[in-house]
Amino acid sequence: MLLPPGYDASRAYPVVEILPATGSTAGTLLQMWLVRVGLNRLAAAPPEQQLAALTPYLFPDTGGLGRGCIFILVQGRGSSDDYRSAGAWSATIARYERRVLADLRAVAASRRVDTTRIAVAGFSLGGDLAWALTLRNPRVFHGAIVMASRASYRPTPADAGTLARRGVRIFMTMGDRDDLTRQRLAGAAAGTLERWEVPHRLQVLPGAGHEPAPPDVFAAALAFVLAR
Repeated sequence: MLLPPGYDASRAYPVVEILPATGSTAGTLLQMWLVRVGLNRLAAAPPEQQLAALTPYLFPDTGGLGRGCIFILVQGRGSSDDYRSAGAWSATIARYERRVLADLRAVAASRRVDTTRIAVAGFSLGGDLAWALTLRNPRVFHGAIVMASRASYRPTPADAGTLARRGVRIFMTMGDRDDLTRQRLAGAAAGTLERWEVPHRLQVLPGAGHEPAPPDVFAAALAFVLAR
């Protein structure tokens, strides 16, 4: 759990859980952003120090989020074994679902949480998981930031209706030089959200390959998915 700089125990904060990509941990995303903004020297610093350095980039003075939210870096290291087969992928989704929901319960037991603004985020495998977990738990998650993901998980029609009724918001990003199949599937997922009347955005990143959204785009995504 990473508390925002200047954390105020009397305030209820939004929560964003970050999921790991293949071959990395959730914390790797912070390191990638540090490199992007020229703060490479902090790549080996404690996550709390990394988040403090990134706060001006992730939480500009817009969007009604003040200066931060509680981040949870979900434990685990992504692996290609997680999706080597349909059965393995189903087991991976279930495993991370248990972990993410347990993390939320633990944070809510010790901190004030704004339960109307809870989101998941991830890049690549992490994006696949963020998409799947949000579709499976629309009563828990207010939104998802889904970066460079195939978004292949499909819910039942009843789940789709719940997404719309609950006002779930999904922000997707995709590099225009990413794998063409991944681009096509992400576009199809956005089209599905459109048909379901689920608030969403799909932002194409010019010149980007298979990579997460840069900090300024992630900041816009946070403002979108955590909007009241």
